[in-house]
Amino acid sequence: MKAVSRVLAVGLALGLSAISWSAAQAEALKPYKVGYNSWIGYISLFIAKEKGFFKDEGLDLQMQSFSSPGDGLAPLLGGQLDAHFTTADSVITALDKAPGRLEIVYMTDTSAGADAILAKADIATAADLKGKTVAATAGQCNELLLRKALTKYGLTPSDIKLTNMNPDDAGAAFAAGKLDAAVTWEPWITKVEGEKKGHVIFSSKEAPNLILDVVAISDKTAKDKSDETKAFLRALNKANELAISDPKAASEIAAKSLELKPEEVLDMLPKVKLYGATDNVAQMKGPAIEVGKELAGFFKEVKVNDGVVDTSNTFNPSYIGK
Repeated sequence: MKAVSRVLAVGLALGLSAISWSAAQAEALKPYKVGYNSWIGYISLFIAKEKGFFKDEGLDLQMQSFSSPGDGLAPLLGGQLDAHFTTADSVITALDKAPGRLEIVYMTDTSAGADAILAKADIATAADLKGKTVAATAGQCNELLLRKALTKYGLTPSDIKLTNMNPDDAGAAFAAGKLDAAVTWEPWITKVEGEKKGHVIFSSKEAPNLILDVVAISDKTAKDKSDETKAFLRALNKANELAISDPKAASEIAAKSLELKPEEVLDMLPKVKLYGATDNVAQMKGPAIEVGKELAGFFKEVKVNDGVVDTSNTFNPSYIGK
C-alpha cells in the first residue's frame, strides 16, 4: 500500500479533487483476473469482492464467469486468466495434456452433500437403480460419485442406463420428470426436494473429499504474479474464515452474487465444508494428494486421460498465509 500512499501525497500536494484521487487509487491497484462459476463453495470470492478485501490487498480483481468449473482452464493456460476457481478433477484432467503447467494453491471447500443423486420416490436406495435411466456427466467426478453409490449396493455401471448430462441439465431434466435419477448439485437438490419432486439417495457427504473445489494457477501466473497470488489468497482466506465463523452474515453478503435469497444460501452452506488456511495446508500435504491419485486412476480407467497423472506436486500450499 506504500505506492498508494505516495500517490495520495502527490495528489494532495497538487490539490487533486476527490474524483481525481479515486482514479489515481484505482490506477495503483494491480489487475488480477479470475474465472469462476456460481457455486456455493466459492462463497469466499463473492464475500471478498463485496467487502473490498481484494482492494485492501492492492488488487483490482477482474472476474469472468463460466458455466462449468472446467471451462476456465484453457484461458488460464493461455494467460487470459491469472487464477481460476475450479475442481481438483478438472485440473487433473487438464494436466494430462499440459503436464506441470497447473497447480492447486487453495482449496475453498469439499462438497459434503452439495452434490447428490436425486431419485424418484419409488427408488429408495442406489440398489433400486438397476435398469433405471440415470443422468451423470460421463468421465467426470459426479460419475465417480455415482459409481461409489452403485458399488455400495453391489451394482456396476452396466446395471443402469447412463445418460450423459452436465449437472445443471441433469437437475432440470429430473425436475421435469424425464429421468429416474440424476447426479446433480445445488441449487437443484434444494429445489427438487423443496418441491417434493424427488429425494436424495446418495450424496457427497458419504464420499468425503471426493469433490474438491479449488483455486488453480498456471505456470505463467506462478512466474509473473506470485506476489499478487499471495495477496489474492490472503483476501480470499479472510472471507472464507468469515463464512466459517458467521454463516448468516456470509449468506447475506453473498446472496446477490449467487442470485439466491440469503436464507437459501444459509440452507446450502452446511452442504460444503469450507477450508480455512490451517485446514488447507493440512489437507494439501496429504489427504488431497490421495484423492488426487484416486481421480487420476479413474480418469485413466474411463479413457478421459491417456495416462495416470502424477498428482504428488499438484497441490501447493506455499502461497497460503504469506
